[in-house]
Amino acid sequence: MKWVKEPIDAGNVRAMAERYGIEKLAASILLRRGITDPSEIQFYLEDDLKIPHNPFLFDGMGDAVERIMTAKAEGEHVLVFGDRDVDGITSITLLVETLSELGLSVDWKLPIGDDPYGVTRSSIDEFAASDGTLLITVDCGISSIEEITYAAELGIDTIIIDHHNPQEQLPPAVAIINPKLPDSGYPFAGLCGCALSSKVRWALTFAQTDFYNQPVCLLNVRPGNETLILEAVKLENLVEVDRLIENVVPGMVDLDRTRIVPFLQGQQILVYDAPSQEAMLRRIFGPNVEIGLLDIAPEVWKLFPALKERSLIKMRPDTRLARYADRVPEEIDVLVGLFSTFVYRRIPNLIEHFELSLDLVALGTVADMMPMRNENRVLVRSGLRVLAATGRPGLRELLVRAGLAGREISAKDVGWNLAPIINASGRMGEPDKAVRLLLSKDAGEIGQLVSAVIALNETRRKTGDEAWDRILPQAYKSFESYESRFVMVSDDSVHRGITGIIAGRLARMFNVPAAVVARLPEKSVGSIRSARGFPVTDFLARFGDIFVDWGGHDSAGGFHMEVDRWDQFNERLTDLVGLFELEAESEEQVTVDAELPHEFLTTKLFDLQKLFSPSGQESAELTFLAREMVIAQMDLVGRDNQKHVKFLFDTGSMKWPALFWNAADRVGKDFTATDRLDVVFHLSKNYYQGRESPQLLVIDVHRADKPDPH
Repeated sequence: MKWVKEPIDAGNVRAMAERYGIEKLAASILLRRGITDPSEIQFYLEDDLKIPHNPFLFDGMGDAVERIMTAKAEGEHVLVFGDRDVDGITSITLLVETLSELGLSVDWKLPIGDDPYGVTRSSIDEFAASDGTLLITVDCGISSIEEITYAAELGIDTIIIDHHNPQEQLPPAVAIINPKLPDSGYPFAGLCGCALSSKVRWALTFAQTDFYNQPVCLLNVRPGNETLILEAVKLENLVEVDRLIENVVPGMVDLDRTRIVPFLQGQQILVYDAPSQEAMLRRIFGPNVEIGLLDIAPEVWKLFPALKERSLIKMRPDTRLARYADRVPEEIDVLVGLFSTFVYRRIPNLIEHFELSLDLVALGTVADMMPMRNENRVLVRSGLRVLAATGRPGLRELLVRAGLAGREISAKDVGWNLAPIINASGRMGEPDKAVRLLLSKDAGEIGQLVSAVIALNETRRKTGDEAWDRILPQAYKSFESYESRFVMVSDDSVHRGITGIIAGRLARMFNVPAAVVARLPEKSVGSIRSARGFPVTDFLARFGDIFVDWGGHDSAGGFHMEVDRWDQFNERLTDLVGLFELEAESEEQVTVDAELPHEFLTTKLFDLQKLFSPSGQESAELTFLAREMVIAQMDLVGRDNQKHVKFLFDTGSMKWPALFWNAADRVGKDFTATDRLDVVFHLSKNYYQGRESPQLLVIDVHRADKPDPH
């Protein structure tokens, strides 16, 4: 294994530490990871739930909110239709809760048994028969062109809330909330379906306030060099929709030749400190012009008394914008931020209501392997805290049964222990049990449902193990026949619910894209997983005329086709294999975030780890290197076989327990108990009988008297 530690400039470390008020070690890790954009750094250093992006940045959010509010006013019947995985299950749960709280009549549905992915004509017929008029798809729908067209023909409007890659043609929905649309208007494409549902929840909460759809014009005039600088920003739903900056020499400019008059005319103009602003405006417009200004300062001072003696320019150095912008903010920027903060304080349930959804958002984001960057960091970090104390009785009982209750919950806990249980219900064809569990308030029902989904997970494990043993010989033959560039297995005894798991396992094992197809009596259903930069959706698009339906992300996808199209699919795949472009294989390597002297090896490292948590896609766990570690004790451990190595490292001030998985065969060959070791490791916590203790998870070691692996 190759150890890699990127070089960084000490001066840049000092500058970053000083700018953001952080330790040099934290600054060095940010730099080593290439995280230097101030707007990205804020998602590491801040937890404020006001910093995630405004939902009304979505081009379709206004239409979605208006249609839902109309459904509420008209007493319409609504159907929420979602996917069967964790993201779909949590999305359904969250949106059903949200719409029910609004007083809407809402049902929900998702694929059961061997039902295909996505909304179907039969489910639309069933909904139409119950006088349904509004269909909302969550975590699906972006590729359901025929079905949503059919719904429209029956008088059913559709709102699509989906994060899968769109195809060239879009369904005829009244609104589409998808950050991957080229013209979505949203600045971050990495949200899962449940996170998108939480954005709709936020927008619906805002829509019930006096600020909804009320245009606001914020104005500030400041002195320039022999000029007055007039700056104005128009906001709607706290989103900037227009901005004006004009340098004016009083008495020397024909105002009709500027944008000032048309920009301000007919607007409700808000300022901070009206007397001083009015005085400067009269210098621009003349003494006889009537100027209607609304001074927000008195209202701001009621909520924030400490600001009473401070001007906008004096507030500027203390603003978040000053800390994380790549330019010095102007006074108008401070005013915009102040107004937004004022609105949030006036509507406390805007954050409170949104925060209550984040346990589900954390589940969906981690389970769907979304990139752990940008606003996902804040949403999941907050969501994991909400999850640990969740108010949902079904989810709380599931935490107890999964051994996660009463402790801090990490993204790894969700990915390894919690999400697979929920996911198994969908894989085994009974995802409705998981939705009912998350929605239920009845203790008796919850007990039965928890037992049911845990039993489904055990069945999924057993089924997966049996299928793996059965398909492995076929996988080796496929790998060879496809020139070591692709693996595909098909089997009429593979459960359709585990095709994704097996495909992912094959992709990791062979380090090439892998597809697993369950051949059912009437159709073939498959999953594909990427490796070495292979774009899954581009691949699937080449078979669009063969598949009945397909969709997915760049790294994972699914499809189904009629049984009689199998030979055609296979022939085309064989022709295309030689055209696949895969990234070159490379030696396994570990990237070191920081090399630590022994005096740094204390439990204070967990504070640093929190700064970089949660870990996940595009944000790996912190990896440290410590040299010349003294082995105080070394044992071979393992429940059925002693495959693992357990260390106790003595650093002088502290002794660290450590586990090195599957490394027993290296003892006596690469190291012994009397060696001093250079160790690459992750920080971890061990939970045993209700007690928490720190430990290291060893990634690699070598004797300290040998050079680093390069």
